[in-house]
Amino acid sequence: MTTRRVQTRKSASVACVMVLMVSSSHLPFAAAQEPSANQTETAATGQTPSVEELAKLKQNPVSGLREVILQAVVSPDMPVTGKTAGNYSLQPVWPFGLGENWRLVTYTILPVIQQPGAPGENSIVGLGDTLINLFFSPRKPGALIWGAGPAILLPTRTDPALGSNRLSLGPAALLFYPKGAWSAGVVLQNGWSLGGSGINQVNAFGAQYIFNYNLRQGWYLYTNATISANWLANADDRWTVPVGGGFGKIFRIRKQAMSASIQAFSNVVTPRDGANWNVNFQFGFLFP
Repeated sequence: MTTRRVQTRKSASVACVMVLMVSSSHLPFAAAQEPSANQTETAATGQTPSVEELAKLKQNPVSGLREVILQAVVSPDMPVTGKTAGNYSLQPVWPFGLGENWRLVTYTILPVIQQPGAPGENSIVGLGDTLINLFFSPRKPGALIWGAGPAILLPTRTDPALGSNRLSLGPAALLFYPKGAWSAGVVLQNGWSLGGSGINQVNAFGAQYIFNYNLRQGWYLYTNATISANWLANADDRWTVPVGGGFGKIFRIRKQAMSASIQAFSNVVTPRDGANWNVNFQFGFLFP
């Protein structure tokens, strides 16, 4: 039987940083067919896209769709404590045009983290570190859509257990391929803390996989999660590999386009102090 140790303040801090460096379940960090130039420039033309078209735009990480997302990741029955951990975040996705051929898509994650305490101790709740992803991408890609840019982690934590106190920086790149009712993609990134040594260092890798299948009337099935590694941890505590999925829907209330989705994941590989499973809820406001 594998024994689990109580998570220390240092390991909790590094774990929170790892989650933020690769946590976006939308990248966004989730097309029935390749979006046309008209679909990706809806705001400019003034056309109103259907819910099926909005689903395609939302699932393409660099489509140019503006979004404001509210996300809750809940991890019940944490090891040792038996308590529930939570990561609640505001995630604005905002594109900027860079001439006729390029765009910059900004994706920011502003988290509030609930970190369970050891037995007999209270949970810690507060702000985590803020992640900013910047993706440069062509406005009119071919069959294979791509983007690349930096990932920046800002030390905005309010408690040492909720993140690192060091600025972190690293590269990020994505590939996305829509074909028929299906689409698939991957987002790769790695972040390193800048300067200093010892506690709160960051060297975290993430490989986010994206699979979608669109149904009628804005419904879709999908799996969108991140395989992560903490290169500073021991080999037995390095990797987290989630497996699962869920469903979602694009809809309108009056003229406002919205999205809602839910996923559940089992971590088939996880650190000794890591969550065994979690549920991901997401609600978004879409601005085509």
